[in-house]
Amino acid sequence: MRRDALEVEKHWRDRFAGFGEPTVLGVGNPASHAGSRAVHEAALSEAESAGLGVQAGRLGVDVSLLALAAWSLLLTRYGAGDDLVFGTSLPGVGGAGAGKDGVPGHAAPLLPVRVKVDPRQCVRTFLTTLAGSLPDPHQPAPTPEGLRSLGELPQDVPLFDKAIRVSDGPVTDTDTALLLQATVSLVGQATLSIDHDTARLDEADALRMLRHFRRILSSLADAASDTPVGEIDPLSPAELRQILHEWNDTATDRTDPACIHELVERQAARTPDALAVVQGEHRLTYAELDREAGLVAAGLAARGVGPGDFVALHLERTVHSVVALLGVLKSGAAYAPIEYSLPAGRVRHLLHSLRAPVVVCSPDRVEFLRELCAELPRLRHILWIGGTAGAPKPTESTAPPETPAHRVSVAPATAPAPADAPGPRRASPDDLAYVIFTSGSTGTPKGVLLTHAPVVNLIRWVNSTFGVGPHDRVLFLTAFGFDLSVYDVFGLLAAGGVVRVASEDELRDPQRLLSVLDEEPITFWDSAPAALQQLEPLLALREPPHSAALRLVFLSGDWIPVALPDTLRTAFPGAEVVSLGGATEAAIWSNFHRVGTVDPRWSSIPYGRPINNARYYLLDRELRPAPVGVPGDLYIGGHCLASGYHADPALTARKFLPDPFVDEPGARMYHTGDRARFWADGTMEFLGRTDSQVKLRGFRVELGEVEAALHACDGVGTAVAHVHGTAESARLAAYAVPAPGSRLDPRELRERLTETLPAFMVPGEVVILGALPVTRNGKLDRHALAASGHAAGPASDPPGAEPATPVEAAVAKVWAEILGRPADADSHFFALGGQSLLAVRTIARLNATLPAGIPLRTLMDHPRLRDFVREAEPFLSGRTS
Repeated sequence: MRRDALEVEKHWRDRFAGFGEPTVLGVGNPASHAGSRAVHEAALSEAESAGLGVQAGRLGVDVSLLALAAWSLLLTRYGAGDDLVFGTSLPGVGGAGAGKDGVPGHAAPLLPVRVKVDPRQCVRTFLTTLAGSLPDPHQPAPTPEGLRSLGELPQDVPLFDKAIRVSDGPVTDTDTALLLQATVSLVGQATLSIDHDTARLDEADALRMLRHFRRILSSLADAASDTPVGEIDPLSPAELRQILHEWNDTATDRTDPACIHELVERQAARTPDALAVVQGEHRLTYAELDREAGLVAAGLAARGVGPGDFVALHLERTVHSVVALLGVLKSGAAYAPIEYSLPAGRVRHLLHSLRAPVVVCSPDRVEFLRELCAELPRLRHILWIGGTAGAPKPTESTAPPETPAHRVSVAPATAPAPADAPGPRRASPDDLAYVIFTSGSTGTPKGVLLTHAPVVNLIRWVNSTFGVGPHDRVLFLTAFGFDLSVYDVFGLLAAGGVVRVASEDELRDPQRLLSVLDEEPITFWDSAPAALQQLEPLLALREPPHSAALRLVFLSGDWIPVALPDTLRTAFPGAEVVSLGGATEAAIWSNFHRVGTVDPRWSSIPYGRPINNARYYLLDRELRPAPVGVPGDLYIGGHCLASGYHADPALTARKFLPDPFVDEPGARMYHTGDRARFWADGTMEFLGRTDSQVKLRGFRVELGEVEAALHACDGVGTAVAHVHGTAESARLAAYAVPAPGSRLDPRELRERLTETLPAFMVPGEVVILGALPVTRNGKLDRHALAASGHAAGPASDPPGAEPATPVEAAVAKVWAEILGRPADADSHFFALGGQSLLAVRTIARLNATLPAGIPLRTLMDHPRLRDFVREAEPFLSGRTS
């Protein structure tokens, strides 16, 4: 007897060996508690019912196998993967036909079935494979204890929570622990029903699944035996037409082709004396900007630069940097920004890969670039722009004749070209305009190549949709290597507006940025969300200005905290907040959502809809459209795409694929690496990157879902989830920033998460931060999160001297509250886990509580508490007693 039991156990264990990921639908809610049940039914027509019988006879299988096949295909198309486990009850298998204890109308016990779906298999082969997956009717069923031990799931995770019952009689029983149970009754005219937990699956999704279940079953009845099962589509022609074409009906007139710089030239001709660019006392009118840029273009042309060439730009942020950008485009060449902050090795690598003959730089970078010339044989000219004091002298060589630097000339970029020099060659809309380098998964930067046409399409769409015109002034604060800069400069100039260039000092001081918004006629803010979040603690401490000019806030490039739009509208009454998305590979932005009332149930601000001449597809791994509500991989098509990647045709071919959904020669679509889903009205919801979908304890976890639950907790201003470690050492951590005026307790916050999330999604650690770390481009710096956590963060100094004065005590108290660690007179702000955004919050809190007017620079330059207090003394407007 014992031997028989062991054989039964081995039989079942072998069937589920290696099954380590539960079958989870792409739709549903992460509720931790069961809700009420709901049942929805649909009847097949007599013809459809008869067709099932005919098809079963033709293929030599039972009708119940067709139902099981349809259910398997449905789960796969709803995001459950291709290795499925679900419960089954079929006539003649495990006593299903007899009912429970032989009583008609009662359900037989559910037996687990493991099905592997290969979309390339034909119908006949798939049915044969499926039949082989069914439980052996002569093999005893596993005991409840044995059932829990099957597979390689954690002990507290059920083997399945979805099931299908196929019956030749009525079935009334349902296991209420199941998320979802489908029933197929084959008595007379076949009927289908879906019984679901309403807390974990919405009615709309259940009804849609029922409709698609019926369609797949009917399609199976009509399919030829050699039809690949991946071609059996749950979506009706009307649904496909809506998803692929109606929601992508964005085509607009493109009969006025132009280059980016031509839009600026036309505006300069219309308003030559209007202000174009300003930074402090430095300002240029449109006529002055066009004239100076024309000199740059002429100088480049005289050196043989034109269409097809790259001109590297290594510039600090001044009005002259805008001259250089425009001048390169007027020469017909494409510009390639190389950030000031990059180390020498990175600059050398980028210049070498570009094979650029010319670099336009700020005067103080000439010698730095000359030192790199030894390994840059293509570099012939260094042109400087912006300033005269201490400027390099024009020269053809300052290096010994035998050195590579001897080949490189140095000259001012705006020096007049020789009278007999060739003039600039005009570019066409299909010529390259710029290359932006983004991080690559291999560690090597990838250069994204953009022609003029898609960028002009974007500029015209923004300016017409949002009424951008001569009355507008943008605070230009993004780095030149971040593609938002392209619109900030050329979009505003094309509309006749003003580009207000933020200086490096202003970018380092959020208080100064806020002062610019409050005191200057800035109407337009454009950044990643984290860059604007730097101002949040300051916004809470100042009264909204009576006549704020800010009317338009563009946020893109990262998650937008759900609470941020309302915070901004409170701080700047009348400002419209717009969420935008897309990719550098799709001309800056290619989708948008005008943020109105924010639904607190949202997990993120919606992605919205495609812009003019852009197309969006949400596809599965087989490039099939995902049903409404089901997550898919985001692809962008239309006339908004980059040409590809610089000097990397293999990557270009891998990421830019032929677009199979339009009848247009050469049409392509770009695989973004984003995940999203459609709402029923066609709005897209961004779900994160494919690399933010992580696996923990066998479960696939979208970090966005955890973050949404955090955002829903009272007192949370913004939050992120992150996985530290890999494989068995992987652990889920959450980082929360309190809303202004709120305090958070990590233990209480985690307890609240257990009330709304299933156990596998509850972070093992919740860390309270003063602010989220960001990169130079204003995006969330996930790599810095580990340094922000209690367990993984830097160790604080050994206990030092107690605060010696009331001011030191007050400062130590604020540091401890914001950094979450005890502070004393010898504490070092950054050793306690501080970083720039936390410094902003700290200074804002101190200035409000002491009171004081301490500059941020004081803390950055004097991070030890005792030193900081000493340097801050002159800024105190009172004394703490």
